[in-house]
Amino acid sequence: MSNTASLSGTDTGRLAAAPDFVGFARFLIAAAVFSTLLVTVTPFAVTFEGSMDSGDLANQLGYSSLAAIVLAGHLVFSDRHVLAALMRPAWMLMTVWLLASAMWAASAENAVRSALFTLLAMTAVTGVFAFPRDARAFRWVVVVTALMVLGLSYFGVLFMPHLAINDGSGSEPDHAGLWRGIFSHKNVAGAVIGSLFFLGVYLIRARMVWIGLLIAGLSVNFVLHTGSKTSTGLLPLVMLVVIFGRLLGGRRLLAFGVFLVVVAMALLTLGTVLSPTLDAIVQWMVPGTTYTGRMDLWRYALEVWYGHEWAGFGLNGFWQSEVVAGTERNFELSWDPRGSPNAHNGYLDIAISMGIPGLVLSVIVLVILPLVDYARIGRDRESTCLGDTLLMILTYLLLNSFLESYLFERANPVWMLVWFAVVGLRLLSRHRVEPGAG
Repeated sequence: MSNTASLSGTDTGRLAAAPDFVGFARFLIAAAVFSTLLVTVTPFAVTFEGSMDSGDLANQLGYSSLAAIVLAGHLVFSDRHVLAALMRPAWMLMTVWLLASAMWAASAENAVRSALFTLLAMTAVTGVFAFPRDARAFRWVVVVTALMVLGLSYFGVLFMPHLAINDGSGSEPDHAGLWRGIFSHKNVAGAVIGSLFFLGVYLIRARMVWIGLLIAGLSVNFVLHTGSKTSTGLLPLVMLVVIFGRLLGGRRLLAFGVFLVVVAMALLTLGTVLSPTLDAIVQWMVPGTTYTGRMDLWRYALEVWYGHEWAGFGLNGFWQSEVVAGTERNFELSWDPRGSPNAHNGYLDIAISMGIPGLVLSVIVLVILPLVDYARIGRDRESTCLGDTLLMILTYLLLNSFLESYLFERANPVWMLVWFAVVGLRLLSRHRVEPGAG
């Protein structure tokens, strides 16, 4: 998408008239990669439980192939300035710490495999931005992917309800009748399809009004049917923060405002189990708040984590391991931690797995640097529309991650969208977007 080169030669009219097979190939690769990352290679897999052993052959082959295709595409298509922007030192340091944390996990072999799986999926995301020739091609990548996700999810609701609608069996009988579409859980569906709403708004602003309205409308309707209170409540909140931030001040003020919102969310969620004062404030505002039992889970995790603050337990080395399984059931807790796949707080899970250094690095990579990048984006219309959209998606999912755990979760589609926003903001801050014809 970035304008990093120009045509050489004199017969540009003849070249422009010729079919752009290379450009079409780049579009197809980007659309196929983005669609696969969000649909996943195992749609309608209702047995996914979060941080499990990453040895599934279909996933390994699928995402390894995607990464290989994208790496080959970078060698053929990508400008060296784009590749240089992707070699961000902070990202490299995060990669090193992720791999290191896998080394000291209880099951190091599985943890290393999971870390490599995560890095392969993250690599694949970069092709979504780097391969389309211009903004117009990128928008069609968004259209194809969004309609693929929404189309398959609605198809499942209509014709495969036993897979796409929760039947209330298992440990969550209160979820009966709630939609999850192609995804493993209603909360995953809410976060992913809620993000598609912002992409629909982007298309509307980019003058693809009817397609944008269709995607935004279908997305809102689906999110409402998931019953995900977090995803539903955050949609208007994020829209208001970004829209009013843009109206009241420049990008720097908005970026700082988003940072304050993230900090406030941290204080109102995880802060309640660290500070009696914060807990009292939340209970005063909403009496009886437990975040559906998550506060008990957070307290338990923090109690066990103390003493492991600097290195953590290693990647995937805590939940569903002997560390948790070997503890006795505490009947005072509303949530039995022995059956939980994660802490239902992405930031706490990072601290548990990678220690305080991993948490600090993650906040720098996923929160601070993207906000700095947003403030540096060009002032042209294309960059502004896309930058605002990526900021909405990132803010939406960063806030969502205080009540769910997706960050660095291999090829989890919610994590793929977080990284999608981070990569996009990085490239937008370094390169101008070519609008494209039509």
